[in-house]
Amino acid sequence: MEPRTIPKGVPAETLDHFSTNSLASPTLKDPAFEIHPMSRAITHNGRGHTLTGGTWNTADTIAHLLSFYRPSPSPTDPTGSEQHRAEVRRFYTFGGGLNAHPDLLHGGVIATILDSTMGNVIGFAVPEARRSGMFTVQLNVTYEKPVRTPGTVMVRAWVKTIQDGGRKVWVEGVVEGEGVRHARAEGMWLRAKGKDNKL
Repeated sequence: MEPRTIPKGVPAETLDHFSTNSLASPTLKDPAFEIHPMSRAITHNGRGHTLTGGTWNTADTIAHLLSFYRPSPSPTDPTGSEQHRAEVRRFYTFGGGLNAHPDLLHGGVIATILDSTMGNVIGFAVPEARRSGMFTVQLNVTYEKPVRTPGTVMVRAWVKTIQDGGRKVWVEGVVEGEGVRHARAEGMWLRAKGKDNKL
């Protein structure tokens, strides 16, 4: 495997953990996917992204989390075929502290990691979104197979449609395990209007 550029903020123990994980290993070896640390960073002086950066950043909740981004070959069009679209992949390793039924991850957690990953791909792939906040206004989740804990899942997300000059963005995402799809989702994000972040 070619040596990777590891951004600041990605723990060595997280890389070691996923390098031996059969679900994550193919993406780690794929040079098209860049590693990004932002999914574990608390922002806005401790007031932003505190859920995955703090509350769910324990051995019993989300023990390890690693994010990747693959840019689209076209800088002006992040949509496209599966091999050519912009895509975020996140790998989550869960302990047993976020269960609903015994040894099964809570469905609300599944919806949350979909929302987070799907919103993240907009930030990377849609230039207009980087200049102002985007907010989830619709998220439809279909649950297919339970997620067993402890264990690891991969969440993939990609942009489907950009409307109104980038103010409305439609995204799709899936939660996958070894040979199984646990859930899929589609959603719409809306760019805030003005400095007061009003929708």
